[in-house]
Amino acid sequence: MIGNSVITTALTPPATTAGFPLDHLSWSGIKTYATCPKKFYFKYIAQAQTEFVPATLAFGSAFHRAVEAVHHARIQGAEIPAVDTLMVAYDAAWKEETIRAPEVQFAKTEDTLSLREMAIRMLAAYREHAVQNATSGTQVIAIEYGHRYKLLADVPEIELRLDLLELNGTDLVITDFKTSRSRWNDDNVREHLGQLVLYANGLVPLMKDIGATRIVPRFVIVSKAKKPAVQILVPKATQEDVMRLKSTIADTWTAIKSGVFVQRESFWCAQCPFKKRCLG
Repeated sequence: MIGNSVITTALTPPATTAGFPLDHLSWSGIKTYATCPKKFYFKYIAQAQTEFVPATLAFGSAFHRAVEAVHHARIQGAEIPAVDTLMVAYDAAWKEETIRAPEVQFAKTEDTLSLREMAIRMLAAYREHAVQNATSGTQVIAIEYGHRYKLLADVPEIELRLDLLELNGTDLVITDFKTSRSRWNDDNVREHLGQLVLYANGLVPLMKDIGATRIVPRFVIVSKAKKPAVQILVPKATQEDVMRLKSTIADTWTAIKSGVFVQRESFWCAQCPFKKRCLG
């Protein structure tokens, strides 16, 4: 629906695929398997209890929740909330993310207060960006949109979780928000391009339903600097990018079905919530 209502989609109930205890794949899961198959096993197959929550993960979730408040106000035609109001959403989300955690693991120079101060700076930067673009004619049609679709016949459905969907003229604009220690470069975009390719493929039916003629996928990056910057990146994917992604997903699913969950030690182990279980 377009207007003052947010599109919501109920995801299909959990099931099994060909007797395997996994009924879908996501971009997060695909990246997790590429980083460490053993971590994928603990998280998605065994659904093991995490040993701690990385503070960066909790921060990202809380920041996203505060950004959502900006776009809820846009849907309602209300004034974009002040930073103090956005921080109420941040604080509530931070509490939700950390209260049930056995432990919150911070970086050496971080703690709850320093992350909160960083959130204030970042939300101030994003709010300023949102205010400056409030009259652009872009209409919010969905926030945190969930959808599943079939990309490949022999692979489970792909689950999408989209931060923001907007209509700008006849363009369906899909946005994924990222927080980053520094500004993104071409290598960062290339690393995450597959995510937008999956999104664009899965939203073609919706594009047609709402009368749009083109999908414009983009990243919005908010840096964690003393003076945060907001980057708007609209990468272009080629047909070769699409085919390479499909091949990667097919190979990943083949390995998962075959029970290939090798342990892959790297610098990522330091923030892995299954570190003790895996490495002893």
